[in-house]
Amino acid sequence: MCARVWEWDGAGAGEQERAQWARVYAGGEAEVAGGGLSAGEVAERVRGSGSPQVWRWAACTGSGGAVVGVGELRRQPFDASVGALRLYVEPGARRQGLGMRLRAAALERARSEGMERTQSTVVAGPQGEDFARTSPWLRTVLALELHQQVLDEPTLARCRSLASSPRPGYRPAHWVGPAPDALAASFGRVMGHLLEAPGAGLRGGGVWGAQQVRAWERRITEDGARLVVGAVLDRTSDEVVAATASTVSRSQVALQHDTAVLPAHRRKGLAIRAKAAQALRIHEYFPHVRVLSVMVEPPHTAMVALNRSLGYVRVGERLLVEEDLRRG
Repeated sequence: MCARVWEWDGAGAGEQERAQWARVYAGGEAEVAGGGLSAGEVAERVRGSGSPQVWRWAACTGSGGAVVGVGELRRQPFDASVGALRLYVEPGARRQGLGMRLRAAALERARSEGMERTQSTVVAGPQGEDFARTSPWLRTVLALELHQQVLDEPTLARCRSLASSPRPGYRPAHWVGPAPDALAASFGRVMGHLLEAPGAGLRGGGVWGAQQVRAWERRITEDGARLVVGAVLDRTSDEVVAATASTVSRSQVALQHDTAVLPAHRRKGLAIRAKAAQALRIHEYFPHVRVLSVMVEPPHTAMVALNRSLGYVRVGERLLVEEDLRRG
């Protein structure tokens, strides 16, 4: 097979090639994460000059062939020595070595930029796991379940029932975009407690202040998605004590990211109410969204049970894998 892999510049590429690259990337995100940006949104994002801390690759079979494989590398925000790596190949072009060649190019760049490790999410099962095992220095860090909530009438009715009965002493809140200045600090304290969830230590340590909140908001929306946050406030202090965050694009599938509750306010049903209200707000503000998608660690049994009670269904398994670049 005559194949070509090259470091790819979205700004300098032609419209057709950019559309091909975006289609493969969006398809890969949908397969792995259950949703994400549409191909059109991806094309818009990569059309700009981009960040000097983001590197991309493309692969095709034969001279002048369409792009059928893509790669993207960026530094993890919690640790500059760790690279977040995405590699996607169209189904019809898999098992021909394109993924390995894309990975080799990305790892060479990661090493040259001083990165010590890369992390990727792959579909569990023979195809994803076989690809992961092609490197002796790659290990599975986390096993994850992909859960999806269809925003149909029975699910929305369940969410309305929960959201309409807030706990005494608390009140719901929500916002689209950055947190209001008055809530940023307390929202950061809640998000900092994600570190107590199984495996959340991979994000790094430290307390979230307002500055960290703003950095997180920029990072999670740098692809052009809209941030939607559902929160619960303590009526006495008027501060955030529980929150859940989602991102919405033009896709029919929105991505839910993080849910957290301050320790002193747990076991009061705040998380389930926040997630129920969040589903209702997304349905109200973004009626094109039909599904919410989230990855959950199976050891986090409380969150698995909470999702089930809100109509989430397990649709697949994913693996977070990490490769040590200091070896080999």
